[in-house]
Amino acid sequence: MVKLHRSMRNVLPNFCLQLILNQVFVLGLSFAPLSFPGKPRVLPAHQMFRSGKSNFSLRPHTATTSASPHKSKKNSNDDDKFKSMSRFISPKIDDRGLPFADALIAQIVGPSLQVFWLAVNHAPSPTWLKLAATFPARGSLVAPTLIHGAGLACCWLGGALAAKAFESEAFDNRLNNGSYSEVFSRIFKAGAFAVGILIFSTQIDLFLEFGGRYVSPGESEETDIRLLSAFVEILNDVFFEGLVISSWRFYLASQSSKKNIK
Repeated sequence: MVKLHRSMRNVLPNFCLQLILNQVFVLGLSFAPLSFPGKPRVLPAHQMFRSGKSNFSLRPHTATTSASPHKSKKNSNDDDKFKSMSRFISPKIDDRGLPFADALIAQIVGPSLQVFWLAVNHAPSPTWLKLAATFPARGSLVAPTLIHGAGLACCWLGGALAAKAFESEAFDNRLNNGSYSEVFSRIFKAGAFAVGILIFSTQIDLFLEFGGRYVSPGESEETDIRLLSAFVEILNDVFFEGLVISSWRFYLASQSSKKNIK
C-alpha cells in the first residue's frame, strides 16, 4: 500500500472542512426564515416594537410628543440599514432548490470546465492545482477542484443574496413580460458582489502566504510571478463561473417562458 504524503495529509482535513462549511451555508439558506408570496410575512423584532400594529411593547408607556427631525432621520437610516441586511438575514427564496443547484454548478461545473480547458490548451496549471500536478494519480484533480469550487460557490451565494437573485423575478420570465433584462440585471449585480468577495479573499490569501506582510509589484521576480498568477486565476474564475451561472440562469428563464406559452 502506498503511504500518503505529508502534504496530502494536510490537504484532506482542509478539503473536508471547506466542503462541510459550504454545505452548512447552503443548508442554512434553505432553513432560514423565508418570505413567500401570498403568505403574511413576520415582522422583525425591532420593527414589531416600533410599529403600532403589535399588541404589546417592551417600552413603558409615555406621552406621545412630536418627533424631532433628527430622530426621524435616524430611524429612517436604521430602517434602511436593516432592509439592506434583511436580504442576508431573512432572504426571500421562492425556489428552495435553487441555492442547491447554484452551489453545485458553481462548485463542480465551473472549476471542472476550467481544468478541462486548461488541460486541452496545455496552459499552466493554477496554484490550487500545483499539489495535484506534483503527485499525479487517478482522481488527483478531484479534491483540489472541489476545494476551490467550494470557495467560488460561497462567493456566488453571497452575491446572489445581495442581489436578491433567489426571488421569482430573477429567474421566472413570466413575471417580466418575456423580457430578459431583469434576469440579466440580477445576474450582473450578483456577479459583481461575488467578484468583490473573490478579490478580497485572494488578498487575504496572499497576505497570509507572504508571512503577514503586504507585497507590491517590483519587489522581486518571485513576488511578481505570484501576483501575476493570482491575477490570471481571478480572471479565469470570473470567466468560467460567469459562463456557467449565466447559462444556467438564462436556461431557467427560457423554460419559464415555454411554460407560459403552453
